[in-house]
Amino acid sequence: MILPGRAVFTRQIVQGLLSAKSQVQPCGIDLSLKRVLAWTSPGVVDFDNKHRKTATTSELLFEKGHGLDDGELRMHLAPGAYLVEFNETIDVPLDVMGSLFVRSSLFRSGALVSTGVMDSGYKGTIGGMLQVVNPHGITLFKDAKLAQFVFHEMKEKVEGYSGVYQNKTAM
Repeated sequence: MILPGRAVFTRQIVQGLLSAKSQVQPCGIDLSLKRVLAWTSPGVVDFDNKHRKTATTSELLFEKGHGLDDGELRMHLAPGAYLVEFNETIDVPLDVMGSLFVRSSLFRSGALVSTGVMDSGYKGTIGGMLQVVNPHGITLFKDAKLAQFVFHEMKEKVEGYSGVYQNKTAM
């Protein structure tokens, strides 16, 4: 069963919303852009994490707009892949798992957000891969809503996530 956005908000599964009125949706919670990072090294992934090495990143900075939106922070991204971090954090109960989906306004502008499953028991920062496929790029404002988090209730509680990303405060 999918948990309605109101239930996700009430149960505080997603925390740190900028505006519950704007972000709570019928089927989930909209996630807003905190920062964008670019990869600066390769990563290493193996079967048992013996050789795992997360790729390093550097933060891309927002700039103040000029003209009518003077003072608002934004950035223009060229086609490519980026790591995004959201303002919101999560605390997933042991009988719930999460899936993240791109918002239609983002894919209609030529960009996608991809993530993995958010396991039961995971607490911490939320991020994803932003793929800009529009050949003209995309301009993103700070706090733009990029994705919607949908949570599925499981039939029973599980042991829960206990990996290296537990309780992370940044990507």
